[in-house]
Amino acid sequence: MSRIHSSVTGPGRFGSLVLAAVPFVAALSLATPGLSPASAKPVAAGSAPGPDAAAFRDLEGAVAPRQAIPYSTASQRIIFRFRARRALEVEVRISRAGNGIRPGRTVRRFVTGPLRPGRWHRRDWNGLDRQSRLVGAGRYVVRVGPAGGRLRILGRSRLHGHTFPIDGTHGTRGYIGEFGAPRSGGRIHEGFDATAACGTPLVAVRSGTILKTAYDPALKGYYVVLKGRSERRTYLYAHLARPAPVRSGQKVRAGRRLGAVGQTGNAAGTPCHLHIEVRSRGALLDPAPLLSSWDW
Repeated sequence: MSRIHSSVTGPGRFGSLVLAAVPFVAALSLATPGLSPASAKPVAAGSAPGPDAAAFRDLEGAVAPRQAIPYSTASQRIIFRFRARRALEVEVRISRAGNGIRPGRTVRRFVTGPLRPGRWHRRDWNGLDRQSRLVGAGRYVVRVGPAGGRLRILGRSRLHGHTFPIDGTHGTRGYIGEFGAPRSGGRIHEGFDATAACGTPLVAVRSGTILKTAYDPALKGYYVVLKGRSERRTYLYAHLARPAPVRSGQKVRAGRRLGAVGQTGNAAGTPCHLHIEVRSRGALLDPAPLLSSWDW
């Protein structure tokens, strides 16, 4: 899939999501002891090529999905196999895409235990660097080769900073649902309304921490507030169909289900929709351009 969720986003103000077909190998489900987290270790830069480096050949495989978000509910899968005279330790290196043929900065590097040639092997990457920080949005290159030897490009991927909060077909309410639209009592609309069928899953736009879950019968109905990881933004999801399946203080990954689209609070009698508010250091932001960029 081209994003971390399973459903297809339908046409609306923010466009359509097209799922790109990614080559999938039959051995994806096979466990590979040599690729367990316990056996992974960083490789020092400038390591001397090992005696078996020249024996590593015929690398094939894939990186899936081709588009993802760091520290999400679905890690990127690095699938590969190679030929060699005997089992080899293999290095997997993930780097920023550079200019021309030169790779950019390396963000993560692993070395496996000895892997048998001719078999499919798998390594999952959660989008964190060696210091367990979220890597930035951008394009990345995955290289694989013998530990200490020459690495070959296995695949490329694009990482996004956020994902769309509705995991399903969605649209908008038009002017009435836009940021700043007038409301009764001299109020203005402090968020943006994205429509979807009642019960459509709502997901975390970014990994982070749940700040609050509550019920407001006058306005928000059931709602939840998420603080994004490694940023100073908060995201309020309102009019949930029922209480959010998370608790205050809980750490969540991007794509984690936070509830379902509903009509609670003052949304009764309106089309089912998500009211989302975005704040940066406490100041309200217009969510519309952000949502547009997240609808990949």
